[in-house]
Amino acid sequence: MSYLVIARKYRPGTFEAVLGQEHVTRTLANSIKRDRIAHAYVFAGPRGVGKTSSARVLAKALNCEHGPTDSPCGECAPCKDIAEGRCLAVREIDGASHNSVDNVRELIDSFRSLPPPGCRYKVYIIDEVHMLSTSAFNALLKSLEEPPPHTVFILATTELHKIPETVLSRCQRHDFRPMSIQAIEGNLRAVAEAEQISI
Repeated sequence: MSYLVIARKYRPGTFEAVLGQEHVTRTLANSIKRDRIAHAYVFAGPRGVGKTSSARVLAKALNCEHGPTDSPCGECAPCKDIAEGRCLAVREIDGASHNSVDNVRELIDSFRSLPPPGCRYKVYIIDEVHMLSTSAFNALLKSLEEPPPHTVFILATTELHKIPETVLSRCQRHDFRPMSIQAIEGNLRAVAEAEQISI
């Protein structure tokens, strides 16, 4: 039996499973129901509050075989591939280590192709986007101004003030809040019980 880190094992797979961010997940789910999907999002907030998890859920919701849907099934090939990080339609980029203009240009070159068979959208998740260089932001800006069809950008940041206003103004912004002690405690107890750990 292979070992799976508990944080990955219990990573939220649906909007409902994202703790303490109902104001964000409800808005995202409603936008999918109403077919009002933005081409670019900014997820801002402190570390560990569900920004990347919500981005992955959104990627699944857009590409689920039963969707776009506000409740991705988690069982179809696109949902499983996204959850396991092997879906060719979803690219996660660490802005801290891929912050040069060349990195962004390489990303932009990949926009030109259509999503792979079985997927509707190409989703680009740029984590720690505030770490991009000024020239990298300028290169990204062009794609945000004239987004390729069937492409969604999700820019995650802990330092919103470092993102240029020209970029922010072209994105739908969602502010993630710190989780309450009660939410953290409840989740910790549920995981401990499922793993048969006494606390």
